[in-house]
Amino acid sequence: RTYYDILEVSRRAKPDEIKDAYRKLAKRYHPDRNADDPEAETRFKEVQEAYTTLSEPFKRALYDQDLQFSTYGSRVTQDVEREKWTEHWDSETPEERELRKERYRRYAAGERNDLPPAAFKTGRTPFYMLGTIGGIFYLCVRAPDWFDAQSDPTFCDPAHDDTSVPLVRAFHDPVLDRWERLPEDAEPPTPA
Repeated sequence: RTYYDILEVSRRAKPDEIKDAYRKLAKRYHPDRNADDPEAETRFKEVQEAYTTLSEPFKRALYDQDLQFSTYGSRVTQDVEREKWTEHWDSETPEERELRKERYRRYAAGERNDLPPAAFKTGRTPFYMLGTIGGIFYLCVRAPDWFDAQSDPTFCDPAHDDTSVPLVRAFHDPVLDRWERLPEDAEPPTPA
């Protein structure tokens, strides 16, 4: 269980909501009101520890960051009594400790300058798409001129004046729905 679960609030709870939840649970589990319940004192201590951490912005930022990035995240059962999320602090050098504290101060203030910048703004995606499509269209239209100079007035299409294939006189017969060859001396029929 996380501190948020203990106080029965969401991870996005505001300080006032955390304070109200703490007061409600502290009244419910106070040892003087629950003299006959041995678990009430343990729960009261858990509630106090959770409130102590979540009520201060700096401690809450540390805790939230650790919930997000450590192996003791929200999906893993957490032992609230021992505060395992701070064990690695003992092996830090003073320089590392100061860097970590400065990083947590930035996190608490909502600054994250350690994240890589976005590749491009998603709002510009339609412009990128239209630009790419327009560029491809322009290439397709202009490519014949670049390769063969087909728009040049002196351009001669080799397939246009091809004499290697003999021309055949033919007409379309609409009754049979097919093309028929004309004899050399005959004229094509005219529609009646």
